[in-house]
Amino acid sequence: MMQQKPLLLLAFIVASLILISPSPLHALSLEAAGLVPAALPNGINPILPEVQADLDGDGWPEEILLDNGKAAIGSAGQTEWQSPATWQVIQAGITDLNRDHSPEAALLVWRPFRPWPVDKWLPQGGRIAAFQDKNGYSCQLILIGWVDGGYRELWAGSALAEPVRSFSAADLNGDGWQELVTLEGTYAAPRSAPADTLKAWEWNGFGFSSVSKMNGRFDKMALARSGQGQILILVP
Repeated sequence: MMQQKPLLLLAFIVASLILISPSPLHALSLEAAGLVPAALPNGINPILPEVQADLDGDGWPEEILLDNGKAAIGSAGQTEWQSPATWQVIQAGITDLNRDHSPEAALLVWRPFRPWPVDKWLPQGGRIAAFQDKNGYSCQLILIGWVDGGYRELWAGSALAEPVRSFSAADLNGDGWQELVTLEGTYAAPRSAPADTLKAWEWNGFGFSSVSKMNGRFDKMALARSGQGQILILVP
């Protein structure tokens, strides 16, 4: 039977490590002006990613499992979808980042680089040729959901210009919709290297638009809710 414990346990460990980090802990909030420093409240509760939801609308919950770079969706012990063999799935969770009022599986994926089809017809093609590592893999965020009786890619953008190290999803500004938060690095650096940028994104109807970013050195991040209900981004 599929279990959600590995994902929950990993998220709990990350959140716990941040909360007990020997480095000073900093809180950020998403305001109209963008990402701004926030006061660190005395009482905060880590927000763990969702790993279970009714994805196909049959009234029964599905689970998402991540194991050794492979993601699977299933229910009642049966696997209903599995990530392709060429994908290296780094992180997975249940979100509604595309704001369609239906849950989907959000996957952080490394997969073989794919150029834009139109590039081969342009005089100077290869506009995203640099968006890959030395092994020819690029980083993408992919949304998987239930469409017409099966699981499909609801959205998969082209190779990201800056690879994402980790992501979180939550309603950061209280507008009733989830925002995407990412830690991003470079293709030249190892995947395990600290991120150099923290960004907040929102869905624009066709993809994601960056609404704010902050440069620095970020080893990890977590989301937490204050006693007043505000959602904060925590970074050491």
